Amino acid sequence: MSTTLDAIDQALVEALCIDGRASYQELGRTIGLSPTATADRVRRLVRTGIIRGFRAVVDAEHIGRTVEAAIDVRLELGTDRDEFVSVLRAHPAVIEAVHVTGHFDYQLRVFCSGTAELDAVLGSLKSNGIVVETATRVMLHRIPGLDPLGLSLDTGPDAIAGRPEVPGWG
Repeated sequence: MSTTLDAIDQALVEALCIDGRASYQELGRTIGLSPTATADRVRRLVRTGIIRGFRAVVDAEHIGRTVEAAIDVRLELGTDRDEFVSVLRAHPAVIEAVHVTGHFDYQLRVFCSGTAELDAVLGSLKSNGIVVETATRVMLHRIPGLDPLGLSLDTGPDAIAGRPEVPGWG
């Protein structure tokens, strides 16, 4: 379902992407509405699924997850995808899995406590007979400010600085 946002809703979504904890009063000041009207709009954006939720984004390094990697995974032909999902859910280091096109079937994103845990995740994936090939890349550095809609998990101190305006949004 595609929903076209008016200029006020666009500004509201943009403000919430910058600070999801802003009060209705602060948001209203930013977009030029009363706190009550702002709250009504936020509730409607949530109800219609445009805003899917609010959550804390944790700095992985501060909880001991210092190695981030992308793992491309190719499954054995005919693998039950639900079985693969069960395997992924058994690994707390796996934070995202995306079904992709091309040579590989999935791209995983993992946050591990070190290379030993990354090696254990890879070994476990390959030992079950479901995964026939992987290609792993360790993330070295994120470039901040590339996500004007707030779709990524990049919320470090520089994530907002230098954020370009969203094309077509005001």
